[in-house]
Amino acid sequence: MVKYFVGLPEDVQWSVFVMNLYVKFHPRTDVSALAEQLRDFASRLGANAAVELRTLPAGDVRHRLNADVPFTLNFIGLFVIAGILLLFSALFNFLNLYSDLFRQRNREWRQRAAHGASSGQLVWQMSFELACAILPALAFACFFIVCTRPAFSGLLDIEIRLPQLMRLFIVCGTGIMALMLFIGFILFRRLSRLSMQPRRGMKITGGQPALRRAAVTLQLAVSVVFIVAAGVVMMQMRFADRKDLGFGRNGIIQLSGFLDISGKVQAVLMHELESILQVENMTDAYFETQHNVNPYTITAKVEWPGKSPSDKPAFHFILTDSRFAETFRLKMLMGAWWNEGEKQKIVLNEEAVRVMQLSEPTGAVIRMPSLEDTSVSETYEVAGVVNDFHTRSLRNRIQPTLFIPSSGLHNMLYIRVAPGQEREAIRRIAAILPGIDATLTDVRLTPVSELYDRLNQSEQAGLKMFSILATVCLLISLFGAYAIAAATTRRRRREIAIRKVAGAKASSIVFLFFREYALQALIACAVALPPVYLAMNNWLQGYAYRTSIPWWLPAGVTTGVAAVVLLTVLGQVLKAAHSNPAEVIKNE
Repeated sequence: MVKYFVGLPEDVQWSVFVMNLYVKFHPRTDVSALAEQLRDFASRLGANAAVELRTLPAGDVRHRLNADVPFTLNFIGLFVIAGILLLFSALFNFLNLYSDLFRQRNREWRQRAAHGASSGQLVWQMSFELACAILPALAFACFFIVCTRPAFSGLLDIEIRLPQLMRLFIVCGTGIMALMLFIGFILFRRLSRLSMQPRRGMKITGGQPALRRAAVTLQLAVSVVFIVAAGVVMMQMRFADRKDLGFGRNGIIQLSGFLDISGKVQAVLMHELESILQVENMTDAYFETQHNVNPYTITAKVEWPGKSPSDKPAFHFILTDSRFAETFRLKMLMGAWWNEGEKQKIVLNEEAVRVMQLSEPTGAVIRMPSLEDTSVSETYEVAGVVNDFHTRSLRNRIQPTLFIPSSGLHNMLYIRVAPGQEREAIRRIAAILPGIDATLTDVRLTPVSELYDRLNQSEQAGLKMFSILATVCLLISLFGAYAIAAATTRRRRREIAIRKVAGAKASSIVFLFFREYALQALIACAVALPPVYLAMNNWLQGYAYRTSIPWWLPAGVTTGVAAVVLLTVLGQVLKAAHSNPAEVIKNE
């Protein structure tokens, strides 16, 4: 690195220093204090007051520094928590279902106790039957995991190896089975003791236990969280898809991935491209869609008429040719784009004009360091002003941008083709590349619209995962609500029969049950909506250009969840409401 910067002044070296330095500290070093001391080191050295040194733990370099990839530690932690919530919801429903089944066999347990069975033997039998039910469930889960492994590998863009996955499944499956048997053991001891008691000593209770209502409400609240989160992410993705980027991104193909220093290969390539029927125009530009601007294309050393000495805004500059605006179909607001051969012309975007506060930008003279030698200044005349357009993702605001003529070769072409002919043009271009030069065999041809879609890769992965989690969690919650509704109607059949004998109509009984389950859904939404609204609103703040959370989203989710819950228990409620009270009282 030292050899690379030989001959450059020290302040210039600091301005282009973009290398990462890895340092291993003594275990007793106060890293935070040292990082604070290094922050303004360049300024104290008198080299460059605009440079700030920052430190980052090596463990964060992969998982937090590159936060644009979908599979980071934050992403992992989010779905681990979601998985744990789903797991406990499923365990609750599973144990609740089997507890109800065992309660229905109370007469059998009493008969066994009457024939000499001990409480321990009853608990052992219940636990054995529960284990026999868990093992097929784990086997099905194993089969499902193996079948869906390729889909999740593609979704998360990682390699999931089967041996490692099986070891993890064995550990988790064993732990889940042990946890369920432990909880079941506690419940079964209570059931066995009730079975050993005389019938006169038993306390018969009606209604639904508060613990079960709370558990189902919690499950519904978790479902609401995932549904709202998926809805907000989907709305932001739709906003990004429909957002006017300031240029016509459809019909542009990026050609990159080759290296031609001499310029001979690129000249032949551009000549051959012009002969393709679908190609309308092309431009050579040092420009690429990405989340963060290349530090080599940022400068704060720009002078313009009326600039205050205290103003040091950072400008993004794009090196390109005379056909950039035509290829990208940018709108000229003032003046015109420079012509081929005009080296000292420059074009500004709207944001650059606003930052410079130029009332008459066209014809203004701007000075900035030379691109070849930063110690020398060059003078440019503003030829025109172009509309703002997004060169990065919507997470970042549009920067003040300078479009500078460049005769250099950037080995990156943008090709404008006829609308709807991108794939055909890519096929034709790929066919002629090997015949031009052997170095062009590895060239990448990518539609610009696809490049912009990749900027939302993490959001797309998050949307898919949130949608899956929301669906699974809601189904688990509905299964739990259905099981509890079935158990509740069985326990309250005497109450229902008495109400019908007293003159209550079936509609009033249905309304009685519906009111309970609707109240549970409303409580779940009241608990879940405030925190998920705050969390997703905070997530949206990470976008410079974003949608807003409409009022109808939480209202629609509340209405939808309540309706789905009521439809789920409708069959059980109608069955209970239309039962024959005489038969119920006779059986009781």
